[in-house]
Amino acid sequence: MKKLLTILVAVALLISPVFAQGAAEKDDTVTLTFVEVMTSPERTLVLNDAIAAFEAENPNIKIDLVSPPYEQAETKLASMLQAGQDVDICEIRDNSVATLINAGLLADIGSQVDSWGAKDQLVEAALLAGASMGDTTYFIPQYLYIKGLMVRTDILKEKGIALPKTLDEFYAACAAVADPAKGQYSLAIRGKGTPCKTTDIMMLPEVANINEDNLYFTKDGTFYLNTEGGKKAMNDYLNLFKNSSPSDAVNWGYAEQINGFISGTTPFLFQDPDAVGSVKDALDESQYTVIPVPTGASGKRYLDYGFAGLAVAENSKHKEEAFKFIQYMVSAEVNARICEFYGALPVNKGAYEISDMFSMGIYKAWSDAISGEDTVFVKFPLSDPRFTEYGTVHMNAMQNMLLGKASVDDTIKILSDFWTK
Repeated sequence: MKKLLTILVAVALLISPVFAQGAAEKDDTVTLTFVEVMTSPERTLVLNDAIAAFEAENPNIKIDLVSPPYEQAETKLASMLQAGQDVDICEIRDNSVATLINAGLLADIGSQVDSWGAKDQLVEAALLAGASMGDTTYFIPQYLYIKGLMVRTDILKEKGIALPKTLDEFYAACAAVADPAKGQYSLAIRGKGTPCKTTDIMMLPEVANINEDNLYFTKDGTFYLNTEGGKKAMNDYLNLFKNSSPSDAVNWGYAEQINGFISGTTPFLFQDPDAVGSVKDALDESQYTVIPVPTGASGKRYLDYGFAGLAVAENSKHKEEAFKFIQYMVSAEVNARICEFYGALPVNKGAYEISDMFSMGIYKAWSDAISGEDTVFVKFPLSDPRFTEYGTVHMNAMQNMLLGKASVDDTIKILSDFWTK
């Protein structure tokens, strides 16, 4: 018995370093909690594939993906952060990120971005978006949403109309296409659902020297519609609605716009690249294309950049590892693969070289616009707490004008007073 006890003790002494080493290795593994907010079964599968590849390259980092139902996801993320739960990586969207930042729930990653050797691989709009809430960088976009002009080329070809390059050419093309008596119109305007995101992008090119940090003002501090070019743009938009747009489009949102474009009732559509996903199954590429937003009297097009991206939670205990994961997710190959699925524009320049999808065919217009010398990227004042309210004020003012209840001058005054008083 004593001999057996001696053997067991000896064996225990031999294997205890092994157990100790195993425990140490286990302790060295960092688990990061990643909360997505644009949840769908298919997209979650794509994210899980990317996560598996990251973990294979980084065996000491594990990613725990939390996928709340889409309708509740942003609320769930905010509640987890506010409760101090273990969240490391947050998926964020442009329309809600300011709330998280203002509540102090996201970490400042500016110093990490500044020392990141590969940051120049990102397109300019991505870096600008990351600092769109002031001078501090709180996130890195994964996808960009930039307006382009979708065109039913089959209808224009039938009528012998060239693709417009300027706003004046665009309005002339709309007039030439429209035949309301036969149910044929031109533009699927955005009547509801934050229409300022479309109307401002249509009107800005008529005004020179727009302030890149707040597109509602020129560089000398003038509200942009209180200019000769701004008033012309508003009148042009009103005439377009009267003569070339279905009257019920004053209440159209995204779905109605897409339906009007697919049916050919309204063969022009200002939209983001993810709209291609809603069109490609209904139309052949021989029937439509996308061109850059036409330039105006300024000689420029002013484009904002909607986005969704990744941020590090302020209460994360593993900020360096979390940023490493973000770097991986916006690397060229991963960014290209995810954006091919999602339909939005990549943020990594290399993704445009890896994937033909973003440099050819329907997507080429967005690629050209991003690098075009006549493109100026500008910002909506997302960090201004008034911006959320402005969406409703603007929508109501524009609808009243389109319905003949207010003049162009009255409408401009309402919008100007909102931002200047």
